[in-house]
Amino acid sequence: MKTSLKWLSNYIDLPWDDRGLADNLTLAGLEVEGIETVGGVPEGVVAGKILSRDPHPNADKLSVCGVTVGGGDSLQIVCGAPNCDAGKIVPVATIGTEFEGGFTIKKTNLRGVASNGMMCSARELGLGEGHEGLLELPADTPVGKSVATLFEPDAVIDWEITPNRPDWASHYGIAREIAAVADSAADLRLPPVSLSVVGDEDVSDLAAVEVLDPDLCPRYTARIVRDVIIGPSPEWLAEALRSVGLRPINTIVDITNYVMLECGQPLHAFDYDALGGHKIIVRRAEKDETLTTLDGSVCELTEDNLVIADADRAVALAGVMGGANSEISTATTTVLLEAAVFNASNVRQTARTHGFHTDSSYRFERGVDIDMTDWASRRACALMCEHAGGKMVKGVIDVYPAPRRSPRVTCRVSRVNQLLGTALTADVIAGFFRRLGLEVVENSGETVTVAVPAFRLDLTREVDLIEEVARLHGLNNLPAVPVRAVAGGSRALDTYDPVKEARAQLLALGLSEAMNYSLTSVEDATLRTGVHENELIKLSNPISAETGVMRPSLLSGLLRNVAHNIAHQVTDVAFFEIGRVIMTRPGVPEERSQVGIAMTGRRHPERFGTERETLLDFYDLKGILESWISARGLTPVTAAADHPAFRTGACAALTVDGADIAVYGEAAPELTVGTRLTTPLYIALVELDALLAAAAPRPVFTPLPQFPGTTRDISLVAPAAVSGGDIIDAIRSVKNPLLEDVRLFDVYEDAAVLGEGRRGLSYSLTYRDPAKTVTDKKVNKAHEYLKKALAEKLPVEYR
Repeated sequence: MKTSLKWLSNYIDLPWDDRGLADNLTLAGLEVEGIETVGGVPEGVVAGKILSRDPHPNADKLSVCGVTVGGGDSLQIVCGAPNCDAGKIVPVATIGTEFEGGFTIKKTNLRGVASNGMMCSARELGLGEGHEGLLELPADTPVGKSVATLFEPDAVIDWEITPNRPDWASHYGIAREIAAVADSAADLRLPPVSLSVVGDEDVSDLAAVEVLDPDLCPRYTARIVRDVIIGPSPEWLAEALRSVGLRPINTIVDITNYVMLECGQPLHAFDYDALGGHKIIVRRAEKDETLTTLDGSVCELTEDNLVIADADRAVALAGVMGGANSEISTATTTVLLEAAVFNASNVRQTARTHGFHTDSSYRFERGVDIDMTDWASRRACALMCEHAGGKMVKGVIDVYPAPRRSPRVTCRVSRVNQLLGTALTADVIAGFFRRLGLEVVENSGETVTVAVPAFRLDLTREVDLIEEVARLHGLNNLPAVPVRAVAGGSRALDTYDPVKEARAQLLALGLSEAMNYSLTSVEDATLRTGVHENELIKLSNPISAETGVMRPSLLSGLLRNVAHNIAHQVTDVAFFEIGRVIMTRPGVPEERSQVGIAMTGRRHPERFGTERETLLDFYDLKGILESWISARGLTPVTAAADHPAFRTGACAALTVDGADIAVYGEAAPELTVGTRLTTPLYIALVELDALLAAAAPRPVFTPLPQFPGTTRDISLVAPAAVSGGDIIDAIRSVKNPLLEDVRLFDVYEDAAVLGEGRRGLSYSLTYRDPAKTVTDKKVNKAHEYLKKALAEKLPVEYR
């Protein structure tokens, strides 16, 4: 919501400048998105009169204009604006005028025609967003007059309006907030409205209003203004709209926009003569009804949409946008002005359905002040009579079947001080409420009761009033209360951190995490899990048969995850799930934590060639489990096992210190029926509670080495029967005190070069002395000794 400080000053004497307003209102909860200065017209821009307009000889969209800026010969200026017609007074930037950003007006050639200056739009002068054409100055503006003297600089603040504060969506609403924060409510004012009725006609004789859905339209008012003249708005009105980013259109439309931005009440002006039967009917749209809106869109309406209709057809989407069949045009002479309140939810739904988000829907979606409706109508009519030559028809049609009654909300003084840590009295609290425009109906000293006005729809509970007290007292003035620390339990008893650590370890091993619901079906819960139906925990009132029991295992969820990925053509998967499982054994509920792992597809899909096509196998899953458990400082032991979920002969159990930790292997074919797997599926089920309970050795800190090390490589040829691990074990058995690390980095197999049944292996050895910098001489000696010892231990040859 943008507000002009010049515009705001109509309703309150501003106690601060633009920066002061931003700072003080931000502290009260009304944040600022930006501040900009408008109206700072550069020196050198003067009022010029267009004397002639001729087509450009080399460009269809350009015109060659003769322009006078007073004194001397006229200037030839090439212009692309559509409204550079002879006789108009427009801003002209003369040669040498400097604009922000370092742009300077110079004599130039445009498509072969000399141009001596530039005629300007509102945007180019920083006076607004309008750039569709030249800014037209009043016809009586003296030629040659500096445009900077016609437009005083103005500051525009863009406020971030929260959805619960629709009262801030207007200049008067912001002024009311300023008055509350600055404690100057006495200075708050609305412009006086005086309606001069001409003639004896009554509005009820000329039009009728029927509201068929009062729940969606609690109030609808209509007034009629005759003999209006449709033309450009006076400069003060156009300037006000431009300052907040709106483009002036014509007097009638501009007045409705101005009043909306002034008080927050959207208005709509209908061409009275275009209304069938001169009647307004507020109703739901009929089936298959359509409406062409002001922007030319054709809306296919639904029965949920509220429309404004005449006796023949819909003429507007209520609260959103008017229809093209009743819009104000240059031929309009009589206006029927609508000021109404529409249901916020219905407007929001209609705007979203049809993709319209207008200034009107923005305000109706949040809620408008129903008590402001009539004032806004009278204010707009008064402006139409004053600036569009209109004549007011007597009376108003006001359909308001259930007038609003201000609800009462009571606030306890003790509760205010308890929540805020203050010692405020009832009189001080009541003073805050009066500053906000709330009527204090009772002040007992212990409680304060207020009548909530229609512009504060957000005040419904005691705590809402307490929040207002905090805002006006100043959030920065609330006393600081030290936080009382309470000793917690022992870290050893913590149940979250061990699971968090296990999750981090699994993620570090390259697995992704899956999450599933704890409920499943009886069929899934018993499918080759080894769990009998009598052992399941069944729900007494399940949502569906598919969620009728608590899961006794993570197996069913893992299978669904795999099937979902395969169905979406993701065939390389490796993920885990950590969750709680529950069953009864024997007859007693048993709940425990379990980890499930599922892997299928290629081992290295990110690589190239034959490596890319290598598939995951049983030993990849075995390596994941053993790496995880080893990282926890435990020693896993694997043995063959038998489990209904796994293929016979492809299942193993893993134990730690004799305790069963996991069962894993290739999934049984019955589990993957219909999954469309093209590669084997490997699954592991880990008992997390048992794993966490296993006593791990206390980690020992080893300081980082202070002295640099060095590396040496060895390449050797060994029989295929000698494994890489055998060679590493043999190297370490030499017990060289300088040897720090051994890594295999290359395997070469080529029978034509090395011979049948032989392969080449290359290792990198790191040497380091923890007490001093190691020398090449010492390392070379140790390395040669190691090579000699290795050749004696194993049947290897050096390459």
